[in-house]
Amino acid sequence: MRKGAFTLIELLVVVAIIAILASLLLPALGRAKEKGKQTACLSNMRQIGIATTLYADDNRNFLPYGYSYTWPGQAELYWWQDLCRPYIKSEPVYSCPSARPHGMWSDLRPPGTPKPLVKDYLCNAQGGAYPSSGKQFWVNASGPFVNNWGNPSRSMAEIQDPVGTITIYDGSTNVLEIWRLEQVDAWYNAGFGPAFLGDSPDTKNPTMGHVAKRHGGSFAGSFCDGHAQAVRKSTLGMWTNRGGD
Repeated sequence: MRKGAFTLIELLVVVAIIAILASLLLPALGRAKEKGKQTACLSNMRQIGIATTLYADDNRNFLPYGYSYTWPGQAELYWWQDLCRPYIKSEPVYSCPSARPHGMWSDLRPPGTPKPLVKDYLCNAQGGAYPSSGKQFWVNASGPFVNNWGNPSRSMAEIQDPVGTITIYDGSTNVLEIWRLEQVDAWYNAGFGPAFLGDSPDTKNPTMGHVAKRHGGSFAGSFCDGHAQAVRKSTLGMWTNRGGD
């Protein structure tokens, strides 16, 4: 045997050691990568939170619409991202790095706006629980965003708890908006049954509804005062304009 050469047993030992090290390191690297994505998502949310407050500052203290048609004829459709775009110069801010696939919208896009529009993040335009829920306390307990069907957008003065009220959040990629309180994870967290997907309880995935917990079991959200944070389990009061609920 040539002096200094490895024996077959020695090579197998080295291979085994490398395999063990890889099995230990790869999960840690995966967690570190996902943590980096969560940090990037929270950074996006902070920028979005600042943009919504700047929009309000420039528009008599009114928030942007959740979506806004041009009238008459509804020929074009602006989403809240389009209204905040003057305050955010980087389009990737609207994309969650952990969203797979990304939510997309292409219909009625105005000239000069991205087509498709990435919709990984949704605005809190829920209008409260429906009377059929039997939860009267939460009926009409609406969130901070509205749409422009013959009404002004929401004034910041109507938000009783800006620090505790969610404006924008990690949304499920198979939906495009939120319109009722039953569609958030807090509905399940409150013990009211499965969160809704659309207008029906989601019995297959009852814990989230239109919320996407893409970051280790939590979702990123921005709030009416402009700050952003990770939320593991939201409460119903975080989705309403009311204080103390």
